[in-house]
Amino acid sequence: MKSANSIMVALCSGILGSLFGWCLMLPAPFLMGPVLVSTLFAILRTNFSVPEQIKQISFILIGISVGSNVTPEALLSFSRWPLSILLMILSVVTIIFACKIILQNYFGMDKRSSLLASTPGHLSFVLMLGAETRADTTKIAIIQSIRVLVLTIITPVIVVLYSRHDLSKTNVQMEIINSGSLVVLCLLSIIIGFILKRLNIPAPFLIGAMLLSAISHGTNLTPGYVPNFLESIAFAILGTVIGARFVGVGMQSLKSCLVSGLTITVAGIFICFLASSIIFKLTGIPFIHIFIAIAPGGLETMVAMGGLVNAEPTYVAFHHVVRLFFIALLIPIILKKINKQFYYCFKSSSYYEQNFVTVIK
Repeated sequence: MKSANSIMVALCSGILGSLFGWCLMLPAPFLMGPVLVSTLFAILRTNFSVPEQIKQISFILIGISVGSNVTPEALLSFSRWPLSILLMILSVVTIIFACKIILQNYFGMDKRSSLLASTPGHLSFVLMLGAETRADTTKIAIIQSIRVLVLTIITPVIVVLYSRHDLSKTNVQMEIINSGSLVVLCLLSIIIGFILKRLNIPAPFLIGAMLLSAISHGTNLTPGYVPNFLESIAFAILGTVIGARFVGVGMQSLKSCLVSGLTITVAGIFICFLASSIIFKLTGIPFIHIFIAIAPGGLETMVAMGGLVNAEPTYVAFHHVVRLFFIALLIPIILKKINKQFYYCFKSSSYYEQNFVTVIK
């Protein structure tokens, strides 16, 4: 019964949020509306959650939708990616160390906690490291959630300000994908998603669906787009998932981390702006596409946002996947330097055996 009530609350927050976003004509209304309403529900101590199966189905639909934008012409820009990826990695390193200094010197956080709270992404991995090193995992989780929330809200605003995309309206679609083709893509995406999950690939169902869709659309095997109503439902589910991060967070804990979380998020956005401007001048790739590709938001959210502005999906997704893998390699090395004893503790953990070794391989 408790589980059913939790799902009903999540459903209500998604529906109310979608109506809220649509009525106010917010940018990306079916994403921003549910994010705001579900976050409010969570802060008001309402207990809710989105079932894992429903969450993954929404990621698959978003992946297929984003992958449908792939064209052979767009892939010709691949030669400009290496420079973009290099500068993205430099921006990640800058964000980590700049935000670490801010949290340490101005908010009194210890070295381990400030490092992990400053890490732009890979929340489950970061929290595992925090538990292994006895860092303040509560503060880390709240600050990381604030980062994802703020970037989800502010990215559509930036898109509207820096481009002519009207995200308050659903894109007009010339051709809807055949229902049989959509079902086949969904079923194959589930299989690929489980394979990628076994390989510890981040967001396996989203990435799997996007790659499959990119190949099938790029070769014209499955022409057409995901129906707007299905895409909107998927965005609403994603928005509710983001808001659900704040379930169980006490008001006192939220207040204590709000300023620090907002401060380092703004700092991260500023660094990404600078990096995006440099990459734009050197490569000619559209600025807003670059920003979405290197912004330290949630992988699923940023990939979905790229789809809304017709950014090259493989460009956006590849940058975010590289960012997460780079973090998985870099952060343990820095932690080892902070505390040499950490290495022995970390090496003995089962998570290390299952995940970090796989990443290195």
